[in-house]
Amino acid sequence: MKILQISPHFSPNIGGVETHINDLVLGLVDKKHKVFVLAYKALQTKIASSVLERHKRLKILRIPWLPGLFYTFVDKPILEFLYLFPGIFVVSSLIILFDRPDVIHAHGLVAGTTAVIWGKIFGIRTVISTHNIYNFPKSGFYSKFINWVLNKTDHILCLSHQSMGEIKKIVKDKNKISIFVSWVNLKKFKPLDKGESKKKLGWGKQFIVLFVGRLVPEKGISELLSAAKLLSKGIKLKIAGSGPLESKVQKYYIGKISQDDLSIYYSGADIVIVPSTHDEGFGRVILEALACGTPIIASNRGAIPGVIDETVGKLIDVTPINIKRAIEYFYNKPDKLKELSKNTRKFVIKRYGDKNIEAIISSYTSRV
Repeated sequence: MKILQISPHFSPNIGGVETHINDLVLGLVDKKHKVFVLAYKALQTKIASSVLERHKRLKILRIPWLPGLFYTFVDKPILEFLYLFPGIFVVSSLIILFDRPDVIHAHGLVAGTTAVIWGKIFGIRTVISTHNIYNFPKSGFYSKFINWVLNKTDHILCLSHQSMGEIKKIVKDKNKISIFVSWVNLKKFKPLDKGESKKKLGWGKQFIVLFVGRLVPEKGISELLSAAKLLSKGIKLKIAGSGPLESKVQKYYIGKISQDDLSIYYSGADIVIVPSTHDEGFGRVILEALACGTPIIASNRGAIPGVIDETVGKLIDVTPINIKRAIEYFYNKPDKLKELSKNTRKFVIKRYGDKNIEAIISSYTSRV
């Protein structure tokens, strides 16, 4: 098949959605499909990338766009839509005219709107992936618009049961909704010797709690920083990522980490923490850390409770005191932490291997 993948965000931009799409694209190419990726150049950070890339069975076009505004609109859905929609909408029509894809796979609602409009005009099958729990308004123009988009697409792939639940309230044809399960690159994310990893990173024998992700309020940054002030002296917090709260985390900040280097950081950490205060669509950092042998402390919100269980981590209601208690629980019980560490890799191999791509491929040709 010839597949057009549309997403506002793509590598080398760093994030869970970007990593998933990158893995998906590589998996499709490996299965001999031809893929065209349309995205913007990095909007959140100043990451250098080419506008056009050509590989065997793969083309990538990144549209130069207005950088530095994404976080301004991220909590304003209508303004975010107006910011992200025009470039993708116009350029995608040209790709469809000249490349003639068999299916358009859109990631998120901006790309989904583009896919539905051009899909209907050109007679091309459209698939939309949801990567968040959106908490759609019950009424108003935005609600009616989203209703139209989701009901007009041919298939909807939801990342969790929570996401499927909110989509089912909107979409009339329930048969065109299915769940796909993300996966992790087990060759890239693998356990490294913890002692050697700590040594390379200059962490010595310290007990390390690692946060990796976007530095925005909904990721629980404020709660994490408050908890850090309460931790025992032997515990050290390290924060990696990018976003508008970089200046607030400087005391613990270790910068942005490339995908190629993440395994050593996950392996060197004793615990990886995901303290989201909003409903996460999935939480890809969780899979990467577990694949590297490191247990998780995560928010008991959104789709996260369906991603892990007590054999590989601990779920909490996110408050500073609960974060402190969970971290110090493992700090004071190294045998329990070691027990969980032994389960992590097997847990990921069983549930989050690359066989999960088949559910997505099936949606391109028929109802799952």
